[in-house]
Amino acid sequence: MLGDVDRWPGNLNPRLLTANENEVVVAFRDNSRARIRVSKLAAGVQRIEIEHEAAPSNSQAEAAGGVDYEIFWFELFAMLNSRLMPERLAVATAPGKVNLFLGIGPLAPNGYHSVASLYLAVNLRETVSAQLATTYEVKVTGDFDAFELLQVPTDESNLVVKAAKRVAEQAGAPDPLKLTIGIDKRVPIAGGMGGGSADGAAALLVANEMFNGKFDRQDLIDMAAGLGADVPFAVLGGAAIGSGTGAKLTAVEDVAQVHLVLILDEQGLSTPAVYRKLDELRTARGENPTAVAEPTVTRALIRALQNGNPWDIAAAMQNDLEEAALALRPDLQNKIDLALELGAVRAMVSGSGPTVMALVGSEAGAKDIAEQLSKRGLNAFAVSGPDFGAELVD
Repeated sequence: MLGDVDRWPGNLNPRLLTANENEVVVAFRDNSRARIRVSKLAAGVQRIEIEHEAAPSNSQAEAAGGVDYEIFWFELFAMLNSRLMPERLAVATAPGKVNLFLGIGPLAPNGYHSVASLYLAVNLRETVSAQLATTYEVKVTGDFDAFELLQVPTDESNLVVKAAKRVAEQAGAPDPLKLTIGIDKRVPIAGGMGGGSADGAAALLVANEMFNGKFDRQDLIDMAAGLGADVPFAVLGGAAIGSGTGAKLTAVEDVAQVHLVLILDEQGLSTPAVYRKLDELRTARGENPTAVAEPTVTRALIRALQNGNPWDIAAAMQNDLEEAALALRPDLQNKIDLALELGAVRAMVSGSGPTVMALVGSEAGAKDIAEQLSKRGLNAFAVSGPDFGAELVD
């Protein structure tokens, strides 16, 4: 249908330049061009992205008259929606995160630790879709090989199903009403960046839409608190201090853009194992894991983030889990050292690892370091934050 430009609305008579199953390129009378890309997500959902290059400023463009392309594209997608999407569908995205500060408090009797964290949402986002069904089903796609994707559960143990069930219960949805949920993964799996939590956050939004829950963002954050420590932040986004289990959030406003390079690792690192190792290391030093001081995020880091000075940010960054992660995976130190050699201001393990996070002074610098790391055979890419929280996609 996208390739059949004669059937497009608006009588604009675009010229079809190229077309295949993944991309369509068209030109308009004003010499502007549009590139339409189609990619498949999980659960049979397809994402369509448009890049519309503005027309050159010349007499031919002016003769074409002023065209409101925003209305045109809206009409085109309304047509596609009516013909191809007869069933209700909800799609949401949610961000991955890094911890610029992660202080780990005492071991509690229930086996958990109190934490103090400075969360930063980054522009690496998960996409979750939902359609009504009679049983819960999870389908997974993403930018990872088949073996990595197999680590994501597709039964009701997946956090997205738990999130959907919570919304259904609160909304009073009929018991036979369930969801088929698609997850398109972009955040590293078992990489300490909260990819599963982002899935859970996005699932809250799509379930709220499909079950007509009418819950606002704060309602969903409250529901998220029982799903996992990082889920409430994935709903909120931006930058925030997390305390307690990490679910109690205080937003940090006016944070300047932070530029990072993430260096992934093929071998996952178990978060519970890292916490256990931290307790072992503390015990070996003569510390009582149940009696260490409660951590707090420093004012120095908050001021540095608001001022946007990368050297001040670097000096205030902290990760109490890094020692344990490096004890389990000493090879991660090589990535930290290499990032520093290439010009990073600071490099450390992200969260429980194994992802390594490098702070860089600029967007261009981050892209350059990522490119150099990639040339050395590492899976590295540049990201920035703060990014927005979980959000429905129209």
